[in-house]
Amino acid sequence: MSGDDDRRVEHPAAQTQPAKAAATPPVHPAEAAIQLTPNRPGPAAHPALPAPELDRIFIDRLHVHGRHGVFAHERANGQDFFIDAEVWLDTRAAAAADEIDQTVHYGHLMRALYEVAMREPVDLLETLAERLAAVTFAFAGPQAVRITVHKPQAPVKLRFDDVLISILRYRPEGPRPVESRRPAARAVIALGANLGDREATLRDAFDEIEALDGVWPHLRSSLYETPALTTHGVDESAPAYLNAVMAVHTSLEPHDLLDRLQQIENGHGRVRAERWGSRTLDLDIIEHGGLVLHDATLELPHPRAFERAFVLAPWFEIEPEASLPGRGAVRELLANASDHVERYRG
Repeated sequence: MSGDDDRRVEHPAAQTQPAKAAATPPVHPAEAAIQLTPNRPGPAAHPALPAPELDRIFIDRLHVHGRHGVFAHERANGQDFFIDAEVWLDTRAAAAADEIDQTVHYGHLMRALYEVAMREPVDLLETLAERLAAVTFAFAGPQAVRITVHKPQAPVKLRFDDVLISILRYRPEGPRPVESRRPAARAVIALGANLGDREATLRDAFDEIEALDGVWPHLRSSLYETPALTTHGVDESAPAYLNAVMAVHTSLEPHDLLDRLQQIENGHGRVRAERWGSRTLDLDIIEHGGLVLHDATLELPHPRAFERAFVLAPWFEIEPEASLPGRGAVRELLANASDHVERYRG
């Protein structure tokens, strides 16, 4: 962020150790699942699917404005796509316990489908449908899924209502998840950079955070620009910061999440040589499930977020009714913040 200190304690020896090799880039859950997906799996390989069928969850016409297609204008302008998902699973345990973590949280599944569809464009509906089926199996529980992708604005100069592809896929053979994917808390994370290709770094960081095991995508803000803030105040001679905020659902404890965020920072060449100094990437946990925490490595909620417009403005954009524990409504905190921040126009 704009030079803001995240209260991490650096061991003196850490600054003298040789640089480690670049970490392997994280694999998005959809891509990991695709690697396990058989070409044409059938029900014979899945005795857990009783006849005639299991219970089902339906998601009907999830809207995505994507850039998929073979033509340049489809990539440049985008168009509307609609996604149907019909998921086969056994809901009896969830019904008996009345516990949502015993079934597939359809809100989290919808967000996962949306995020996959908003990732890099593909030429074919077939490819998009396979990716959507694959990410469904990143959740514990689904035994089969029918994915239908609608493309009503397909560039064909004839009169028609819709073009769609529908595929039926069964859970890939291979190891099942050890336990259900169960987010335990919502976390708010602030992102900032003022060195290198700032915009590309933040957009990559969004993807890398959402691809972490134990993290589920929720909301992303736009990018905001602000002057560099140092221990001596605003430094107009330093490169300006780009900032953003994201909200995620996570099963990770705060310190585990912090460790993974630091690994992402390191992968982008983060050097912690100067407090509030320029940086290639800064990732801060602003709040984590309303927890109040203060130790040598982490303080929650973030101790200066309440007065930083470069945190409050993007947070207010995605969660206008949010509150910072112990400080009050984000709306009111933003109105009282004194630093200058502008929406980044690219």
